[in-house]
Amino acid sequence: PQWGLKLAAPGVGGLLALAAALAAACFVKVYGVSFLGRARSEAAAKAREVDRFSLSAMIILAVLCLLAGIFPGVVIDALSPVAQMLAGGRMPVQIDQPWLTIVPISQGHSSYNGALVFVFIALTASLSAYLIHRFASRALRRAPAWDCGFPNPAPNTQYTAPGFAEPIRRVFASRVFQAREEVTIPPPGSRAPARFRAPLVDPIWAWIYAPIGTVMGIATGWMNRLQFLSIRRYLSLVFASLILFLLVLAIWS
Repeated sequence: PQWGLKLAAPGVGGLLALAAALAAACFVKVYGVSFLGRARSEAAAKAREVDRFSLSAMIILAVLCLLAGIFPGVVIDALSPVAQMLAGGRMPVQIDQPWLTIVPISQGHSSYNGALVFVFIALTASLSAYLIHRFASRALRRAPAWDCGFPNPAPNTQYTAPGFAEPIRRVFASRVFQAREEVTIPPPGSRAPARFRAPLVDPIWAWIYAPIGTVMGIATGWMNRLQFLSIRRYLSLVFASLILFLLVLAIWS
């Protein structure tokens, strides 16, 4: 019933769509940089898959993420005590809902069923793959890989991660990340290479993580001094801590 939520819902939907589009672009570009390029170093050329234990750890985490998306009600009920302690409220019990449907407010307005969504995605993806393999042409055409206009076979002429990210950086980074492009051209006759820099400023890091890191650094610096105290100072510290705890208990009770 709140008008603020009614007006904010379309904006949140647009932000979610933008986040999904950027995530899709990120995965496409990461795949292109990682798997569609030639190795630029000997270490990258000789890279091999990790062992089975490392793969098992990643598979287990991926399966847990998938299960949390398919059956989110179980996760919500498990986290409800924490939400009750932190926010003073919790969502209704979800495990009793039919078909493990999430019902935050009411059945008709905000319900969500992860299992049905998963089944729909699996069926449509399987049907699409079957139709493509059944009716698509099996003819193959081989052509040289796209070289961005530079037919030099050296790997230095191929696209890099900064090259892939440049369009998105030009759209968002100038305002959000205060990005700047600095080009240094050597004077005529000089054999020095040209330099290109694109420094970025992450506001989340500067406003949230950097202050926390500074406080933690100061706190750990002070705590580090405790391991170099004398026995008399240790005893004094223990005695002062005991007096402090007794005062807290006396005031609390």
